Amino acid sequence: MPIQANNTTVLYDQFALAAYLRSASPSTTVAMLDATTLADTSLQYLPGLKTTTFSVTGLFDSATGAGTLLDDITSRLGSDTAVAATICPAGFAAANPAWLLPALTVDYQVSSSVADLVPFTLNLGAGAPAGLGICLTDLSARTATGNGASQDNSASSANGGVAHLHITDVSGTTPSMTVLVQHSTNNSTWTTLGTFSAATTVGSQTLQVTGTVNRYIRASFTISGTNPSFTTLVAFSRF
Repeated sequence: MPIQANNTTVLYDQFALAAYLRSASPSTTVAMLDATTLADTSLQYLPGLKTTTFSVTGLFDSATGAGTLLDDITSRLGSDTAVAATICPAGFAAANPAWLLPALTVDYQVSSSVADLVPFTLNLGAGAPAGLGICLTDLSARTATGNGASQDNSASSANGGVAHLHITDVSGTTPSMTVLVQHSTNNSTWTTLGTFSAATTVGSQTLQVTGTVNRYIRASFTISGTNPSFTTLVAFSRF
């Protein structure tokens, strides 16, 4: 079903970027390797390595200092530590499609011209395997221990996957949240596929898993503290 472009939402680390952006362009390409020999009568190719990139353009945010979007982007230039970037063409809602890119900041540009707003361009490359999956949860406040809705893939898969956890807001006294990605063969008995590190503040995490991923998958939350609240999104892509 076609969707409007203004439904697109983007999370980069702990920042929801839609209010800044004019375009968002995830892209995956596969190198085609020339396998032609003297015995062939036409060019022959074999698929090679996959490359996933993500480019956004938007309006420059002039807020500076620790913890701002500008600080988060520029501090990652030259870093070999990937940050979670999740792109949802239909918006942040459970079961919606999501691109998951454990991202390295490749290029960040700001330009100015007469009689116009100041734009920026941010180009990201994959620092680890990336994929197209789904949101396991909405981007919403979690205040108590519990489970997200089960998501049905119709079949199991054999090659692992990648999960993203984004936390955009935290409140309460000594809040703590541990998020598990769980899977099931029957939508009844659940086992842990992977566990994110316990979180106490805003930020993001990337979790790689290997092996079989069962048909059903969900996020599970353990939350403690006094009046804790974590605004959170979890997404997962099978490989």
